[in-house]
Parts: sequence; structure tokens; C-alpha cells
Amino acid sequence: MGALGTGKIDFFNDLTIGNLTIINNWSNPLKLVRGFHIVELSTGTFLQGNPLKGSEVKYNVKTAKIIEADAFFPQVLYKTKDPDFTIRIYSPFVPHNLKDSSLPVIIFNFKGNGVIAISFPNITGSRRWGRANFKVKGKVNGVLMKNLRALQSDPAYGEIFLGCEGCKTHVGHSLWVPAIKEGMTEDISVFNKLNENLEKYYIKPFAREEISGIVWKEVKGEEYFYLTWYFNGRPHNYPYGHYYENWFKSAVDVAEYVNENKPGIELDENRDWLNEAFRNSLYVITNSWLTKDGRFAIYEDPQISLLMNTIGGMTWDGASFALLEFFPELVKKMDEYFTIYINEGEVPHDLGEESIEDPIYGASYPYSWNDLGSTWILMIFRDYKFTNDLDFLKRNYPYMKKVIDWLIRKDEDGDGIPDSKGGFDNSYDGTYMYGASSYVGSLFLCSLKAFITASKILGYDTSEYEKILDKAKETMNSLWNGRYFIAWKSGELKKESCMNSQILGEFWCDILGLGNVIDEEKVISALKSIYELNGKASKFCLVNSVNPDGSIDESTDQMKSCWPRISFAIASHMILKGMVNEGLEIARKEWGTISSRYPWNQPSKINAFNGDHFGLPYYIGSLSVYLVKYALKVRQFHP
Repeated sequence: MGALGTGKIDFFNDLTIGNLTIINNWSNPLKLVRGFHIVELSTGTFLQGNPLKGSEVKYNVKTAKIIEADAFFPQVLYKTKDPDFTIRIYSPFVPHNLKDSSLPVIIFNFKGNGVIAISFPNITGSRRWGRANFKVKGKVNGVLMKNLRALQSDPAYGEIFLGCEGCKTHVGHSLWVPAIKEGMTEDISVFNKLNENLEKYYIKPFAREEISGIVWKEVKGEEYFYLTWYFNGRPHNYPYGHYYENWFKSAVDVAEYVNENKPGIELDENRDWLNEAFRNSLYVITNSWLTKDGRFAIYEDPQISLLMNTIGGMTWDGASFALLEFFPELVKKMDEYFTIYINEGEVPHDLGEESIEDPIYGASYPYSWNDLGSTWILMIFRDYKFTNDLDFLKRNYPYMKKVIDWLIRKDEDGDGIPDSKGGFDNSYDGTYMYGASSYVGSLFLCSLKAFITASKILGYDTSEYEKILDKAKETMNSLWNGRYFIAWKSGELKKESCMNSQILGEFWCDILGLGNVIDEEKVISALKSIYELNGKASKFCLVNSVNPDGSIDESTDQMKSCWPRISFAIASHMILKGMVNEGLEIARKEWGTISSRYPWNQPSKINAFNGDHFGLPYYIGSLSVYLVKYALKVRQFHP
């Protein structure tokens, strides 16, 4: 659960939590969270399957008999039996309303009858000393948790609020105590002796104490509780401030706003497999930054690479298709933001390593990548095409020209396509390609066509670029083997494998309404070959590369794996070209593997042989399943 740029908290099937990143710790989640409990006080029943999950010493506690969980991002619906409650936990998501979609809040909506108590730990400040809880009484009652000794340079500098309208509060829960014999355990006996008279409670100097706040209220039908946070420090790892600081001054402010306005989730509620795939893949937005000045970035992955807004191979470029529908100005701003860092025509790979100001130019230095420029041009033309913002196209056109000219200079052998030199010089950064690559060539062809189209819209001469386009088409066609476009060729050397991304540029041209660059019959034949060869090579996913006989290409880890973001793009291309059943089959198989194994931690790669998680975790390209949904909408087809 979480919103744009706020961090998140993982909720598990048993209604416990973990992997918390709300304290500016996206890449260092707080895995174990002690002190979060939901209790029905009149019966002394925990509405959690394992309330002592974080304790060293366990003992028997009364829990609900049945807990059912239904996740449909950004919410999870729990149902308990004996006592009977429905608990809807969610973070607001309102398209075209950035304020309400970046609220640092998790909302608990209870339906049932009983007395509900919720506790949450004070985790403000990176050290325990200085933590203090305060009773708050007002439009929303609750416990305000702060750290009186934390400095603004501390990532966890800020405050947390737990409350509800009219609820009672207990500020002085010391939650981590010695067990009866040995070891430490959580003090959950406090729920039998709640004291609403305390005004404040703090950890005394040198104490190794952990504290939490508790709120409770009688539920007669329905009630809302709010967990809000406000971390406004300027630490070394995130000196940018949060977007929510523009609207609020404290965690209590946020709670009062949410209580008054009740922002919800305004997304398609259909529960067919594809909408579930899309909704649950939106989880990746919880690994995002949204700065006070409105800059937005998603980690390529928050554990290993730590790069922000990586482009190429359907990464940020894939995720931003969906976000462009919901927050077009935000996406345009960040795509245009790349222009600051275009270096003599070379587009960077990302915006930086846990930074949005220190980009990397190709993630395998010293090789410059020859697919990033094409990708960026297509992103810019897409943003114009989908929003009809002519001023946006005019502003970015000079940079598009710089980039396309740089790409043309990368063609040293005069065949019209930027040369691949084998040095991991594109998004397949663990695979050697030489000479003319179908993947690189296809993207370049479409980006060149997009640039020519933009030039004509703005009234510029395109004759020289059209000559290059004709030459590039000839070279691309020279890779045709009668069934598909081979991976690459350089002089007498060639790799005749069938890559699933061989005509990825044609997908972009199709979705942008630019028409074919290569002949239609070859596009259809290539897609059919990808379906028959790459699609049938694994029962788990669409394999990146297969040999002409259909066996998996095991030359590199990247070739023998599947990249879901590419798979969903290819599936959507099939749908756009009328191969609806084939495209849906590919997409459903890919999602079946993901949803049954790791829906909340989609990998950059899937092992084609056994379907295992492979590569980078929590991958930025997770949202590319949206492309299948979009293609079906274009075709006016319902799965």
C-alpha cells in the first residue's frame, strides 16, 4: 500500500505488515515491523493470523478463525470470521489529480460491529532515542509520533499519525519487553489495560525502548481509521522534499484532509484477468519519487541497480504508457527532463543512481548505447501524439534532431543503421551484437519515421532524412530470412536466432499511428514466427531468443530468459495486427507465471526453463501489461 512518491508498507495475507519504506528508505526497507496490531477489544481477539510474528518468544493469543485476503491494488480486502469484519485497506489513486494520488496515507475502512483498536510503532528518527508520542484531540483524534532529537539530515526525520474521528488514544505503549523467562517479546497485554489519560510519552535518554501509539473506537456498521506520515527532512539520499509538502504542514493535516474529502480509488473495477494484471502491476508506483517541485521517477529496481527512470527495452518507456493516461503532464515533464542531460546528441540511460541529477550514459561504460536515443525520440513523439500538445513537440524538436543526427553518426559502415559493436552497447547489456541488429535497426527506423513526421508537422525539410530511411529499410530487409528478421549480421558473420524484439520499432510505429516501416507481410510473418518459435519454446513465458529450430538460445542469460515487459509489448503488437488470440495467449501465459509466483515482485527476467524469478527485483517494466489492455481497446475487443 502506498501512493506516488510516498513510500509503501507491504500487507500480508495474515494482516501483518513488513517491508516498510515510508521513511525515505526505498532501497533499505524496514523488513520487520513490530507493534502493528488490529484487535477487537470486546472479545480480546486479534484480527491477524500471526500477531506475534516479530516476537522472539511466542505464546498463545486469541485470533479470528478465518482471514481471507483479496488484493486489488491499491487496496486489499480482508474478511474475518468470529468476529465478523470486512476490512478494506487502501491508498487513494485518482487519475488527473496528483494531489490526491500522492497522499501519504493508508486508510482502514472497517465494516462490522465491535470495538476496534489499532496500534502502530513510532519509527521516526533513525535511532530510538528522542522518540515521543503525543495525544491529539481535534477534527481527528489520535497519536502523533515524532522524534525530538532527529536532525533534518536524518532520512527518518518527520512524523507519523494514527487516528480516527472521535477515537480514544493510548500514547504510552512500551511494546518490546522481556519475556517471563528469557528473550524479548511484544507486550500485547496492553490491549487489556488501555489508558486514555496520558497526554504524552517519550523514550528517556539512553533507554533501549520501542514505543507505539494505540487508538480505538466502537464500530457500529462502518468506521474509518487513518495512518498518515510526513517526512520533510532533507537527507543526503533524498534532498528533494515530497510533493505532499506543497499541500500540508503535518501528518495531522493529511489525516484531517482525508477524513473530510474521502479520496478513493478511481480505476476500472473489472475483475477479469487482464484488469487484475494491470491493477496489481501498478504496485511499481510505490517504488517512486515525487519531489516537492513535481519531478517523478521510478527505480529501475530499488535493491540492486537503484537507477531512476531507466529507458530502453520497455522500462520507464513501458511504464509511462499507463501513467500518461492518468497523469499526462507528469510524464511529459519527465520525458522532457531528459533533454537537460542530452550530451551532444547522446541520451542517457537513466537520471542517476538514487538521483535525478546524475545520469549514467549507458549502463556498461565506456560503451554508448545505440537504442536509447531511438527510444527517447519515440517517447517524445508519443507524448505529443497522445496529448496533441504542439508546443511540447516544438520545444523538444531541436533535441530530437540532435539525437537523430547522433544516431546517424553511429552508422560508420554506411548501411543506414547505427552500428552494433558487440560491447554490450544496447539494452541487452549482457549480449554481444555486431553490425546491423534487427532490434536496434527496427527502433531506429521507427524513430527516424517519427522524426520525419514531426519535421513535416513543424514545416522542416526532410529530404536528407528520407534518403537515410530508405537505406536503413534496405539493410533491415537484408536481415530477412524468409520467416523473420535474424538477430544481426556483420560482413560474413551473422546470428540467425529469432529474437522476440526484432521488430519492436514496428510496435511503436503501429501504436503511434505512423504506419509500417517495413512491408506488412513481413511484419505479420515475423510475429507469427515469434509466436510459433519463441512462444512455444517455454511453457512459462515468451523467450527472448530461440534458434531457427525453435530451441532456446542459451548463448547468454538474457537470450535464454524472458523479459515480461518485452513479452507484453509483443503480445500487444500481435493484437494490433489482428492476431488477437495469439497475443492474448502470450500475455495470459506470461501473467499466469507472474501471478502464481511473484505478483508483487515482478522480475526483470523470467527463467524460461522453470519460470523462476530471475534478474532485478521489483522491476520498473512491470506496468507494460497495460499495453495489452490498450491494444484491445484500440481493436475494440474484450477478452
